[in-house]
Amino acid sequence: MRLPDFLIIGASKSGTTTLYEYLCRHPQIYMSTPKEPEFFASVNDKNYAKGINWYASLFSQADPHQVCGEASGRYTNWPQFPQAAERVAQLLPHAKLIYIMRHPVDRAYSLYAQIVKYSQLRQPQSKVKKTFEQSIEPGSYSLPGSYLLDSGDYMKQIEQYLRFFPRESFLFLLMEDLAQRPAETLSKVCNFIGVDDEINLIQDDSIAANQASHHAEWFVRSRITAPLKAIPGVASAANWLPQGARDRAYQILKRLPYKQQIEKQYLPPPMLPETRQMLLERFHEPNQRLAEFLNRDLSHWSQ
Repeated sequence: MRLPDFLIIGASKSGTTTLYEYLCRHPQIYMSTPKEPEFFASVNDKNYAKGINWYASLFSQADPHQVCGEASGRYTNWPQFPQAAERVAQLLPHAKLIYIMRHPVDRAYSLYAQIVKYSQLRQPQSKVKKTFEQSIEPGSYSLPGSYLLDSGDYMKQIEQYLRFFPRESFLFLLMEDLAQRPAETLSKVCNFIGVDDEINLIQDDSIAANQASHHAEWFVRSRITAPLKAIPGVASAANWLPQGARDRAYQILKRLPYKQQIEKQYLPPPMLPETRQMLLERFHEPNQRLAEFLNRDLSHWSQ
């Protein structure tokens, strides 16, 4: 039975998808499909209830020489999923744990935008139901505490795992490490999990980040053009037009007042300046604790 040798335990919206995609390119690494099995932490424990055999099946195709890994951001969503760390320790006591973090205020808003995106992918006519300010209220997602904010108190998340794992079991990264120094950061990751750290994982093609902004642009475009496409024959005719012609037509439609109405109904509203200031103050002390723990300068997170 194959089980993972390492886990990317979070944080959600901090570069875990990008890191996962890079590691998928390494011949000595086998990453699970899906990226986020969420075995140790899922809503209503639906995945944990599937049992160890189900979890192990996600790694059954790995070659004997490969190390196995997965990346589930919910493993650092305490107190929403309070049993995650203990469950990991019980099943994978020798696992190596990678934790990548990001400016907690930016991360919280990015997670909010992603939730809006997923709601619209499930229901294309779905309008934005909550502002960011409403979404950070305790219990707003039918879970204990503030789902968007609690996972940004990184020291509290780390402390859950330090109850069961020694510090040597962890590799702590910041999202800017991966964005600004990808080769150096990936080499560090490979060395940590025990694979060749000289293999070039940064190829000419760029890795598509899991960004809600890409969805937002596509969604607004689809909503703006929907009335035209509803006219008989227009949708099929548009498919015959070159992409450049369709883009020019869209640029004309974007100038109409209808675009502002669409954006107001379907795009996540921006965070209010006073909310950002309030959250910067909220995370000030947790960020200081993290900076001391990591022995890193996190002063740029105060802005």
